[in-house]
Amino acid sequence: MYRPAAEFEFETEWEALQEGEAEFEFEGFGESETEEFFGRLMGLARQAAQSPTLRRIGLTAARTALRRGLPAVGGYVGGLLGDQSAGARIGASLGGQLAGLVPQREFEGEWESEALLNPVRRVYPDALMEHLGHAATEAESKAEAEAFLGALIPLAAQLIPRVAPTIIRAAPGLIRGVAGAARTLRSNPATRPLVRALPTIVRRTTASIAQQAAQGRPVPPRAAVRTLAQQTARVLSSPSQCAQAYRRSRALDHRYHRATGTPGPGLPAGGRLLYPR
Repeated sequence: MYRPAAEFEFETEWEALQEGEAEFEFEGFGESETEEFFGRLMGLARQAAQSPTLRRIGLTAARTALRRGLPAVGGYVGGLLGDQSAGARIGASLGGQLAGLVPQREFEGEWESEALLNPVRRVYPDALMEHLGHAATEAESKAEAEAFLGALIPLAAQLIPRVAPTIIRAAPGLIRGVAGAARTLRSNPATRPLVRALPTIVRRTTASIAQQAAQGRPVPPRAAVRTLAQQTARVLSSPSQCAQAYRRSRALDHRYHRATGTPGPGLPAGGRLLYPR
């Protein structure tokens, strides 16, 4: 079967990098390397080409999300998240705080005076989610990355308020599932840039749950985790969807930096997220 040249070259170089992965530790993708990585995915997308390697990665990340997420369902113990890593617990707490700070679009005017006092109040949930995904990609430790990614779930609940209770009930499993997918992607330098796609995956998971609820279908926590796994496989297996996720990530992360007045296109100075005060 015919395979476009761009697909063949991409697969060959990616496989070579994966084979040599154990010989070195990740030292960070610069913005230019990340641009090149997703540029190749965009090339595959333009040719309507598929990537068997990308599909394997997507399925592996989805299985990990399912395997780690399902046991955590019903993990609220005494009002706290049970069986969560320290990073995930911090992320869930941080996400709840941030969700209370960022404005909903229908109340935009009410936030204008407060936005002058706290720059985070000028950032909408979608832009903040993309910034957290960027931060998780660049994070030095697993715990730090999980803290950033754990915050995605409460923020995603704010995007579609009518399903927020469903998202929050499923939060333990969703947080663990996202953390599991991130571990899979961060474990290999060749796939680490794909962490930038996780905010898109979480957003699409929320939209799918909302659609299921609108059709009158109950969405218990286990079904929410399965939806996350399905979206993980769907996005990460597709060069075009990965490329779209990166373009969105880059645009909204820049919006975050413009709103907060912090350096871009990467993290703020010092490599840390701008926390609310």
